[in-house]
Amino acid sequence: MNTKNIFFTIVVILISTIYCFGQTSSKTLHQTFTMDGAENVTINVVGKNVEVFETKGSRVLVEVEVTLMNPNERLLDFIANSGRYNLVKKIDESTKQLSLESKKTNGVIMVKGEECAEELSYRFYIPTNVRAINNSTIENVVGGE
Repeated sequence: MNTKNIFFTIVVILISTIYCFGQTSSKTLHQTFTMDGAENVTINVVGKNVEVFETKGSRVLVEVEVTLMNPNERLLDFIANSGRYNLVKKIDESTKQLSLESKKTNGVIMVKGEECAEELSYRFYIPTNVRAINNSTIENVVGGE
């Protein structure tokens, strides 16, 4: 009888440990960019998945799905609200080229002394009368192991 209790306790601890390590937090962010007379859009982001769709209208819409390999929703909210995932807009008026890029200064996220991996997926909605050039880098996980 005593060995059954010990075995049951070990099983419960193992299951709860596996469940805790597999948790993540996710958030979808949105950005809108005006074309400012540009005829081409160059996309240069780093993420797990980058999709480009055509849409009616005159603005570029971007959805960024962020997943942290940490179940702390407050941490994700804080990082997102600080502008970590905002894209940088550059316009070259001579070539009528709009560039949307990831920030180059995003460092590693550290939680309790350990690196916290993040996954980024992008969906770009580009006006139908605009040519899109996708120069993005596809990575399964940004940071972490």
